Amino acid sequence: MYMKKYPCVYMRGGTSKAVFFHEKDLPEDKSGWDEIFLKVMGTPDVKQIDGMGGTVSSTSKIAVISPSDCQDVDVNYTFRQVDIVIPRVDGSANCGNISSAVGPFAIDEGLVPAVEPITVVRILNTNTNKIIEEHVRVENGRAMVHGDEVIKGVPGTGSRIDMYFEDPAGSRTGKLFPTGQKKEIFDVPGYGPAEVTVLDCSNPMVFIKASDLGIKGTELVELNQNKDVMEHIERIRGMAAVKCGFVENWEEARTKSTSAPKVSIVSAPQDYVDMDGNQVKAEDMDICVRAVSVGALHKAYPMTVAVGTGSAARIAGTIVSEIAVNNKGADVVRLGHSSGITDVDVKMDGENVLKGGVTRTARRIMDGYVYIRE
Repeated sequence: MYMKKYPCVYMRGGTSKAVFFHEKDLPEDKSGWDEIFLKVMGTPDVKQIDGMGGTVSSTSKIAVISPSDCQDVDVNYTFRQVDIVIPRVDGSANCGNISSAVGPFAIDEGLVPAVEPITVVRILNTNTNKIIEEHVRVENGRAMVHGDEVIKGVPGTGSRIDMYFEDPAGSRTGKLFPTGQKKEIFDVPGYGPAEVTVLDCSNPMVFIKASDLGIKGTELVELNQNKDVMEHIERIRGMAAVKCGFVENWEEARTKSTSAPKVSIVSAPQDYVDMDGNQVKAEDMDICVRAVSVGALHKAYPMTVAVGTGSAARIAGTIVSEIAVNNKGADVVRLGHSSGITDVDVKMDGENVLKGGVTRTARRIMDGYVYIRE
């Protein structure tokens, strides 16, 4: 019995980590990729002890990069979310945090010429067929790592990366509002009515009021132990998956559409203590949010969901806009999440979302080979 090795780079992008591969280094037959990625992460195993996975969804990710033949695009980027407790690899959605590492990876790997002081990298995400433009600080021919940018959920500081998700509406369903409604009532089996907004902007997502779940909206990881609330959330997510056309029955979303739609729990601005023990003040946010990703609380907030949340906050008639404080049409929406405050800059034309901008940091952690059992 032998082991097989693949060249790779282990990178942090925002508040997530992923194993990055050049597409040319993987088998040409993509049907075998899922098995490779499961073994790379050590799935299925709640501890992922025999692989690179970090036991939570934000550290069980794969990125595959290749040069692009598309006009005005530098590289293609394919994302895969590897589940932890079930042997599933989901390619139905993108990860905004991992997207932020694609620009630095492309520069350092020679896929994009380094231009000082800022290199603009245009990325086609193949999961959503959407363009992401990144402005990466460069020094001595490499992506900068050190800087004074702080992002909530990552210790210390790093070099600022400006990201713009272009024309993000309809990433999977072709529509900003897949159901044709800005808000609607779901009659949730076993729980009763819940008012939601289903939105497809950078990724499909469903917004749920914290009050409809019987929670405050300031909860952190203790939410994972509240099995009744987590089941309530999963049933709503499953119903939204049906509405988006991803599955036929809401129960199937547990195994067939684990990454899409994403979930955001929304509530009015309020004080709370974040994951790092810091006080977060209501006056510093426009809306309080919590994200649930692959069945667990996200310890920060996914960047694609941030773009969707900022967009929904600026469109009258969504539950997000009804809950968010009136920011008088300002482009920047301040999101209070599990790790603090994140600003999202949303450019609108009426109710059309032109682009959503966020700031991240990223860095290379390791490069070499990953070994898997054959």
